[in-house]
Amino acid sequence: MMEKRLGFGAQGEVQSTNRQSAVKAFDRIEHYLRERDVYFRFRDRGFHAAAGFNVPRLIDYDDELWVVEMEIVRPPFVVDFAGAYLDHPPPFSDEEWQEWETERIELFGDDWDQVKLVMASFRRIKVYLNDVKPGNVTVR
Repeated sequence: MMEKRLGFGAQGEVQSTNRQSAVKAFDRIEHYLRERDVYFRFRDRGFHAAAGFNVPRLIDYDDELWVVEMEIVRPPFVVDFAGAYLDHPPPFSDEEWQEWETERIELFGDDWDQVKLVMASFRRIKVYLNDVKPGNVTVR
């Protein structure tokens, strides 16, 4: 049973359950498949933390409903992998990368170096985070 809305955005909606988990329903299959496959990578590699940040574990998924169920994690954490890329970084030009990083430095301020360490941990398992923003990467 769904309890309360935890978040929503361009790719879907997340609600808590009465099972101490969260369910994310996607609006497009490509978003669902990307996030599901990132969770598969985590599971296959035993990846549950990155540079001291918690990463939720996949509990269940439904390929027909485009839904994933994951554990709820406490800060510091990294969530929301529908914008991540597997095996290769996003196809950005050098200029786009510079603009992206400048925006993240403004968003995270003094925490940016810590966030970069988290991102490096993900890259070691060939998961390239793209939707890096407060809320998805929560330091405190």
